[in-house]
Formats: sequence, C-alpha cells, structure tokens
Amino acid sequence: MLIKKTFGSLLLTFLTSLSIFAQSPLSIQGKLRDKQAPVEFANVLLYAQSDTVKLLKSAVSDSLGQFKLTASNGNYLIKFQMMGYEPKRIAFRVQENTDLGTMMLTEDNRLLASVEVVSQKELVQKTTQGFIIKAKDNLTQAGGSATDLLKSVPTVVVDADGAITVRGKGPLILINGRTSGISSTDLIPASSVESVEIINNPSAQYDADSEGGIINIKLKKVTTGGTNAMALIGGGMGAKARGSSAFSINHQSGKWNIGLNYDMKYSERTRAANTTRTSFNQPLNYLLTQGRQDNRTEQTQNLKLNIDYAASDRDVINLEFIGNLEGQDNDETLTSRFASQWGSFTSRNRRESFEVEKALIGEFAITYAHQFASKGEKIVWNASTSIGKENQDTGIITNAQNESGSALGIPFMQRTYSYQKPQTTNLKVDYVKPLSEKVKLETGYKGIIRSTNIDYQNQTLVGGNYVKNAALSNVFDFHEQVHAAYVQIKSEPSKAWKYDIGLRAEQVNNSGSSVSNSSISFQRNYFNLFPTANLAYFMNPSDFVKFSYSRRINRPGLGALNPMIDITDSLNQHGGNPYLKPELVHALELGYNKEGEGWSLSSSAFYRLSSNIIRPFIEMKANGVALTTPQNFGNGSTYGLEEIFNYFPTKFWSVNTSVSIFDQKIDGNVSSMDVANEVVSWYGKMIHNFTLSKTTKLQVIGAYNSPTAMPQGTRMSVYNVDLGFQTKILKGKGGLGIVISDVFNMQKSGNIASASNFQLERTFKVDTRAVFITFAYSFANIFKESLLENQFSND
Repeated sequence: MLIKKTFGSLLLTFLTSLSIFAQSPLSIQGKLRDKQAPVEFANVLLYAQSDTVKLLKSAVSDSLGQFKLTASNGNYLIKFQMMGYEPKRIAFRVQENTDLGTMMLTEDNRLLASVEVVSQKELVQKTTQGFIIKAKDNLTQAGGSATDLLKSVPTVVVDADGAITVRGKGPLILINGRTSGISSTDLIPASSVESVEIINNPSAQYDADSEGGIINIKLKKVTTGGTNAMALIGGGMGAKARGSSAFSINHQSGKWNIGLNYDMKYSERTRAANTTRTSFNQPLNYLLTQGRQDNRTEQTQNLKLNIDYAASDRDVINLEFIGNLEGQDNDETLTSRFASQWGSFTSRNRRESFEVEKALIGEFAITYAHQFASKGEKIVWNASTSIGKENQDTGIITNAQNESGSALGIPFMQRTYSYQKPQTTNLKVDYVKPLSEKVKLETGYKGIIRSTNIDYQNQTLVGGNYVKNAALSNVFDFHEQVHAAYVQIKSEPSKAWKYDIGLRAEQVNNSGSSVSNSSISFQRNYFNLFPTANLAYFMNPSDFVKFSYSRRINRPGLGALNPMIDITDSLNQHGGNPYLKPELVHALELGYNKEGEGWSLSSSAFYRLSSNIIRPFIEMKANGVALTTPQNFGNGSTYGLEEIFNYFPTKFWSVNTSVSIFDQKIDGNVSSMDVANEVVSWYGKMIHNFTLSKTTKLQVIGAYNSPTAMPQGTRMSVYNVDLGFQTKILKGKGGLGIVISDVFNMQKSGNIASASNFQLERTFKVDTRAVFITFAYSFANIFKESLLENQFSND
C-alpha cells in the first residue's frame, strides 16, 4: 500500500509539473557538406558553453546532410564528428529559432590509425573519484556477460567463480546508478552495456554500503534521431557449444524517444574441482580426496524497454522496464574417498546431483528530472521496484562403493527444493542548488525496502516415499529498510582547486526469522553517520593531485544471513550466519594524475581500516563435515598502491597497464580461536589495442592475480590471456568478430586453508578456453560508428 501511494504521489507530481513547465523549445538546424556531397551519418553534439563535458542533445545528419536539434535560450557549443573528417565546432547563442546554414567538413588526410589512437587514449576516462571505461573499447568478451566484461576493466578482479573485487574488497554494483533486483552481473549480457564507471571513493550522495567502492554499469540507450535498429548473432565452442543473439530498435522523434532491446545467451559449460583434506583428529577418516565434475547448461534472456519524454527543455520523464529470465541445469558427479592415518582404505562413495533452476525478475523504474529557471538548480526523482521468483529443485543419489569403485548396497536417495520470492523497492530524490557562482549545495534522500521469503525443504526416500527431513528444512523470512539522507557542499574556489565535503546519515532496520526453527530469529536497528571529503588540485586540466576520506559500511546481505545449509557436497557444506554484524570501514586515498605526449599515468596510495570484518570461516565438525559460514572477525587493514599507465608506442598501437599491490592483515578470533593472517597481494592487467586498418582492430588482454589473504589461508593465483578481433564489412553496415578467451587454458582457481585440526586444498577449473564468432548488422539509416562498435565488441 505504501509503495502504491508513493508511486501515485510521484506520478501526480510529474503530471502537474508538466502542465506548469511545458513550453515550446527553439530549433537549431543546419546542413553538413564536404567538397563533393552532403555528409550523411555525422554525429552532431550539443553542449552548454559553461560545461563542454556534459552532452545536452545529439543528432545524426540525414542523407541530405541535414540535422535538427531543440534547445532553450542560452550560449551553446556544437560539435560535428565523422570518421574520415576533421572535427568541427561552433560557438553560438540561441535566442530564437536558429539556422546555422551550410557548414563544410574537411576530410582528414592523416592515417586512420592516428585517429584511432586518439580514441584509444580514452579507454580510461579519469575522474577525481575513479574512472570510466566504454564497453565499445573492449573486444574480448563477445557473447559474454557483464561479469566477463569486468574481467577486462583495469583494476577490477574477477575470479573463476565470478566473485568481483576491487583492491581486495567486494564493490557495490549499481545498474544505471540504482540498486537493482538484478543482483548478479552474470544476468546482464555484455552487449547491453554502454559503459562501466569505477568509483573508488564515493562521496556522500552514494550508498554507504560500498566498502570496496562502487561499480556503476550503465546500460545502452540510443538517443539519436530517427529510427535505429541492429541485430546480432554469435556462436562458439569451448568444451561445449555456446551462442548468443541480440536485437534492438529505437525511434526518436520530437519529444519522444522509445527503445526496445532483446538479447539471449546460451552456453553449455563444464567444471572440474579437486579437494584434498586432512583431519588431524580423525585417525580413521584422516585423509579425504574428492573429484567433482559438473556439466551445466545456462540460458539467459533479457528484455528492456525505455521511454523518454521531454515535456520541455526543463522537464524530462523516463520510464524503464527490464525483464530477465534465467535457467540453469546442472549435472554434478562427486566422488569421495577416505583413508586412515596409516594410509589404508576406509570408505568411498559416489554422489550424483541433478539440479534445475529457474528465475524470473521484472524491474520497473520511473525518473523525473526538472531544471529550474535558476542556472544549475535541478531536482531528480526516481522510483523503482523489482519482483522476482526463483525455483531450484535438486535430486541427489549417493552410492557407497568399495575400494575399486563398485557399488555397495542400496543407493541413498534425497531431494531438495528452494523457492524464493525477492522484492526490492527504491525511492530516491536528489536536489542541487547553486549557492554562488563557485559553490553549490547537493542534498537528497534514498530509501531501500527489500524483503524475501525462502522455502527450503530436504526430503529422504523412505519405503518408496520421500519424507521431509525437519532438521535440514526451513522457511526463512527476511525484511530490511534502509533510509538515508545526505548533504554535500561542492566548490571550485579557483581553476586549480576543487573540493566537496559531505555527510550521509543512514538508519537500517532489518529482521529475519526461521519458521521451522524459532531459535533463529533476529532484529537489528542501527544508525550511522558517514562523513566524506574530496580535495583536488589541478596543475592543468589533465594533471591533478587528489585526496579523499570516507567512512563506509559493509552490511551483510541475504546470502550471508540465510542460515540454510547447502548439502550438495555432504562433506563440505556451507551456509549463512544470521547473527552477523555490519563491518565498518575508514578509507583514505592520495592520488596523482599526469598526462604527457603519448602517455598518461594515474597513481594512487590507499589505506582501509575495518572493524567487525566479515570473512568465510571453516569449522571442522566431529562427524568429519567441514562447515563454511561467514563470521565476524576482529580488525582488518589494507594499504597499497595502484597504478594505471597508458602508453602509445606507435600510431596503431596503444597499451593500458594497471597494477595494484597491497598488504592485507586480518587479526581477530572466532569460536575462541585466534585467527591472524597477513599476505602481500598484487594483480596486474595489460590491454594491447592494435589498429590494423581503417576497419580492423585487434585486442590482447593479459591478467594476473596473485594469492590473496583469507582468515585461515590464501586464495590461489589466477591468470589468463584473451584475444579479440573485429572488422567492419558490407560497406560498414556489418561487423564480424572473433574472440578467443583464455588462449593458453591457464585460468583456474582455488584456496588453501588450515587450522589446528585440519588442512584443506581445493582447486577449480572451468572450461574458460573458447572460440566465439559474432556477426552484427545495422539497418536502414541508422548506422553509426559508435552504435556498431558498442554492440559488436561486447556480444
């Protein structure tokens, strides 16, 4: 009821505002030519003279070279860009309908490679809080997901299980700047991503639940005039087949912009895992060796609809719907063998599980932005809600075996099911008010309301009927509300200095209860203040020094709090911990950015001090079962250096190198057991881009992640090399790409852990080496260089 009332109020506000602020915009038109003919498909970009970074409007010249834009009174800068022509810009003032007349574009006679190098230099667009990378600049993740795309983003680490970290910590993932019900980047095709923004030091306007910074994934939305359409199909082979397809259509006319996107990804994957565990206190079951083989089939489908309505030059409404349908089938075989302390055979079994998983998520968002008559004053309202349904059914057959592997006795039959209904609602408003020419006030509110119900049941076959195992079954309810308000002052007292100081206040109320086990129940209410400060000194527009401080929090989510135990591997189980406390973090960073002729460097020194740190903890039970759950340890600290270096050895070759080295220290205790570990870790990534011709590019990416610290051990190193190739065909309207991932088949992962009563080593290998081929085609008058590169290079 609260959500319905809120949406109703917002909609009424929007409609009322439209009637108040609607006005007829002024037109800006003109014509582009070269020495011989009109110039078609040129990019026409409109900026305010006061801010030549933020794009206000864009259009594409038609077959006669004509273009048309709309704007209100003011001073503007218009840019014209087209491959093969020198960029052109004109400054002018709009007081009435404006005709810029015919403008001549000059052909660029330099080698195209030199033009491409300029574009490649923007692989990393630096900001005072991090950097932005365009998805179109990545050629090596065709047919992949946003998780695969992040593997190619500098300073971001993605392990073989898809876990994402930045500087050794998990970041907050935002979709189009908001908390999304689509919680996994595996569900987002790389083809639908426009750009990835890394925010290492979020200011007060961002969620405080960003211990490892923020990764904001911006989805594509075409805004050029006319009708645009694109289709893509791809297929490949790793250990097994995989494929993808995508289609998008967009129409922009007058005040309306409507776009529809559909994409599908299908893959058959294999994974092998090997475990060796020594239990010092179990002489008969002293040594456990396990071998596991997974055969997984994955399908993901996405549908995205966006509608933009520009009621006036000051008022814009955006509606967005995202639907996601996911399916996974997994056939897993696990063989376990026990040996005694003296090396003799003890027991052996073979466990087969057949898992079927289906998930459906629908997300709706509405945004209203109003620009006041006062310069720079604006307000943005946003409301979104997502509702999902997830089902997982698993059948498990366990056969006891003799030493040679022959079956003994009757198989032990089990089955489990898990039904989940998550729901997330966001309400957000941001207001900006200039206090003077150089100082502005930013303030706002954000509310997150989420809940889920998980019904998990374990059953055992007894006498021909499946009987519920009450000890392993559960129904878990979780509810959480986060209410936050922030205020922030931003100032540029001079061309050299820029700073912002902010404070965010957050009230969190969450509760969880187990219907099947009344002893598991919790309710937490806590309030925190999160100050932030950023200071930057610019020696020139591209060279600057920055300092930042922020206080953050790592709130345990549903996955960490859910007490249900996964018994797929009955000897190595894992589950959540409903009694986790939030982790609090102090973060500092000192950075330096420098650009030279043919090179640029971004250098940062960072430090984090954490309390109540949350890490996985392995407990060896008396029955020989190793149970892994997240636990609060004592304190943790991380300090290190991060370098991003761009270099252009030749006109056709650019190199981006990112390296981070940091020391992680964990010091605390769990279950009366002291835990202390300190590991120096580092990771590096090198991206080579080659412009082979006017229409052909090659990309080579190599990455290495060293061992990282765990409370009871270390995660093993991970490394790989990927290749991407793209060329334009069919007079530039088509694109052909080839990707080879994990060229040398070296990418594997694992961990080593130990305590006083056990030692464990586990390795994983997924079929990461694969070849994938894609073909993309743009229809009608819609071909644009950036559109094809964006869609093609990612999927």
